[in-house]
Amino acid sequence: MNRSVIDASLVLKWYLSDEEFGENSLRLLQQYLEDKIELLGPTLLEYEILNALVYAQRKGRIDPENISLALEGFFDLGIESAPITNLSPRILFFCQTYKCSAYDSSYLALAEAEGIDLITADRKLFATVKTDLKWVKWIGDL
Repeated sequence: MNRSVIDASLVLKWYLSDEEFGENSLRLLQQYLEDKIELLGPTLLEYEILNALVYAQRKGRIDPENISLALEGFFDLGIESAPITNLSPRILFFCQTYKCSAYDSSYLALAEAEGIDLITADRKLFATVKTDLKWVKWIGDL
């Protein structure tokens, strides 16, 4: 079965209707729900989702009551969560090499360690690494 790391930029498209490439992201979710693919994220994925939804609510993009529903729905999906404790050397490498955050680097390090693709909707991250890291996939290409 195909297995991929997903990042918060992709997951948020499941809950924010004004996001570009939402249909692509929802197709990926449907494949997961049909047991056609496995999805994995670092433990920080949960915190990033919560933080981004709170921020989206402040910007008027989601109602406060829908944040709770979105979080409950996300947690009910049971997406595998992997610790990043032992990945710190590679996280640091990606931070320094690509000048990206430790958050973004955590997704990269996890995908690399697992030997699987990272699917992202983060344009900046994808543009930064696409030449070197062929296993990083853009949601718009799915």
